[in-house]
Amino acid sequence: MPHTTDIGFQLHHLSNLLKRRMEHSALSLHMDDNVTRNNGWILNYLAHHSERDIYQKDIENDFGIRRSTVSKVIRLMEEKGLLCREAVPNDARLKKLTLTPEGKKLQAAIEREQQKTEQLLRQAVSEEELEIFFQVMEKFRKSIQ
Repeated sequence: MPHTTDIGFQLHHLSNLLKRRMEHSALSLHMDDNVTRNNGWILNYLAHHSERDIYQKDIENDFGIRRSTVSKVIRLMEEKGLLCREAVPNDARLKKLTLTPEGKKLQAAIEREQQKTEQLLRQAVSEEELEIFFQVMEKFRKSIQ
């Protein structure tokens, strides 16, 4: 059994708590059981980067998810009517990802719930501690990439 001071154990534990909170929020929003947490993060990502074209490769890079996984998630989100892939005029191979009206509606609800969680987390620490946290997390990411 991992020791409670193991970094990986602590990150996993916190991740599970966040997942559980978001699942509870999803139930309170009466969201479709087929909408996953990753769908919510991707919907928010697309909404917050709407000023530029977003492609599957952007999701892969910024979320640290494998190409095959992103392909599957995007395809399922498209089937659920949350986003669509649109051809790009200058390159027929590229398909930009855009939110559908249903995706925008769901994204707004999810973001409100995520902001509540973010506020709770930020209230627990000082700005200085938060800055150190982000610096440490960046070091962790770089060390395992």
